[in-house]
Amino acid sequence: MKVKLTEVWQKSYAELYEPRTNESTSLQDTVEEVLELFQDQDKTLGHLRHVWMALILALVVEPTIKYYQPENTIPDQTIEKMSAWSLKNIKAEINSEIPFDFDPAADVLNICSVSAKQIEEFQTLHEALNVYTDAIKTLNPKQSLEALIDILDNCLEGYAVFPGSYGRSELFNWWLLDVVPATWNLLPPSSIYALESLPNRDNIRSDQMKILQAISFRNVEHRRFEIN
Repeated sequence: MKVKLTEVWQKSYAELYEPRTNESTSLQDTVEEVLELFQDQDKTLGHLRHVWMALILALVVEPTIKYYQPENTIPDQTIEKMSAWSLKNIKAEINSEIPFDFDPAADVLNICSVSAKQIEEFQTLHEALNVYTDAIKTLNPKQSLEALIDILDNCLEGYAVFPGSYGRSELFNWWLLDVVPATWNLLPPSSIYALESLPNRDNIRSDQMKILQAISFRNVEHRRFEIN
């Protein structure tokens, strides 16, 4: 994995508004290649990793929704549901089958019950809300990979985290070099990405990290998975 991540980091991506080169690489193809590293014979572990990464990204997107709609409870409800699911299943035997006892379609409708009229004028808000719809979908092992790819598209190429081009390379590097290894071990990343202009930035990052630390693999007596 280390070799692959280094290889990906050294490439140039036009979608990140980096200087164009003759060797520019498709960001979507690269993201899918990285996520393939999580796939092995242990499908349960792969699914846990999808959900864990989605939870990290859902936390990063939360300030976007709170900026536009401070009273919107979708982030809180989604993060609470995903945290409870992760805590239950990360503490389960890692090779056991994960219980799947809910209707994802109903959950998405219940949690993301925002009318199109509310969000049609705000592409940023719309894409941020899409992250939460897809985050719930990752709880379904049959949808988790596709939903996670959509989340990353809205974050890295879309406007779920911020509008415009500034900072996209920085966000991508954080995901690649911090989130991906952390997800491999079901641990919190070393830091939570947040815009420098975000009010109460340090407090928000601290609160988000506490959520991940409370349910992370670190609190479970299982082996860590070495990154080769």
